[in-house]
Amino acid sequence: MTLQVPEPIPVEVADDPAPLRPPPEAELVEAGRLTMGQLAQAHRDRLETGKHVLDIIVERGWVSAEEVAELREAYGIQTPPPPAVEAVPDPVAAPPAVTCVSVAIRLTNGDLITAGEADDSDKASALALAVVADLTSGTGEWPFFSGRYINPETIVSVDLLPEA
Repeated sequence: MTLQVPEPIPVEVADDPAPLRPPPEAELVEAGRLTMGQLAQAHRDRLETGKHVLDIIVERGWVSAEEVAELREAYGIQTPPPPAVEAVPDPVAAPPAVTCVSVAIRLTNGDLITAGEADDSDKASALALAVVADLTSGTGEWPFFSGRYINPETIVSVDLLPEA
């Protein structure tokens, strides 16, 4: 019995491959318009909803729709079609109970700055860990949450607050 060596499969290689480019949301982080915690939350939302990260960033109000439209154009990303019209819910059926948990940064002056929201305590805990990691990154720069730069010396805690 003799073994036959298979012929190698020819591979076509492009003469001028396109350079690798980071995703558009990376530009927002580098420009200080989006924090790593917010980006992490947007990616978690993407996994849950299937929406594009850029759409989630706009929905949450972290970046303006105009900035995202410019990024889409620069990266050649098509604007998603408008969502399909949903059927009218049955008025007799009870709406599903949704528990929303906010992640807030507590400051020495008592202010609470919302860093994000999740629909259950496990997801809120994961978000809180991402916020703490962002706050303790040690870059020497003040973190940016909810349209506000925060002096790291004024942070008391990161709280999980159930919605009333």
